[in-house]
Amino acid sequence: MRAKIFIFIAMVFICNMIAQESDTSKDEKERIENFTIVFNNSSESKPLVSFDDYKGLVAKVEKHREERMVDLATFVKMSQEEDVIILDARAEDLYKKSHIKGAVNLPFTKFTQQNLMRLIPDPETKILIYCNNNIQNDPIHFASKIALPINNQPLMLALNIPTYINLYGYGYKNVYELNAVIDVLKSRTDNSYVQFEGTSFSRK
Repeated sequence: MRAKIFIFIAMVFICNMIAQESDTSKDEKERIENFTIVFNNSSESKPLVSFDDYKGLVAKVEKHREERMVDLATFVKMSQEEDVIILDARAEDLYKKSHIKGAVNLPFTKFTQQNLMRLIPDPETKILIYCNNNIQNDPIHFASKIALPINNQPLMLALNIPTYINLYGYGYKNVYELNAVIDVLKSRTDNSYVQFEGTSFSRK
């Protein structure tokens, strides 16, 4: 009898906790939606764009990012931890064709607080990011984002940087960025190496 009472109390406690979390998420979602509605109905013609805000955010992120650049071995080790997310911010069609095994996709163009909250409800979640410029020998699915050389100096335009900055701005600060190159060809021949998956990826 005591055991049944204990189980009942535990179930009620758990249900209350879940309800509270749902209410919190619902309240946050409603707050964001209400702000959007107010803005859309406003007579203000000024867009929600602030270069000063962006510069201020970049200044905060710079030091934070420096301390969270990881080599390949660390990236792989972290990816095997529980509740870690490998985030691929490339376009959905490219992600579907080829991506690091286990990665989830949210295209950078779809970054909003609502979309991030749906994909990663807990802002403390450890997030690992990589982009085209980390991948070698697959220019079709991982075309390097580099501008043509100016004065013999190419301009690196890696997706990792805006991805990191935006995650930080949306409150996701437990982010680590791959600071290494992964060779797709090596992944085809070495099972212990980083593996890829997707509709266009086949092992040779």
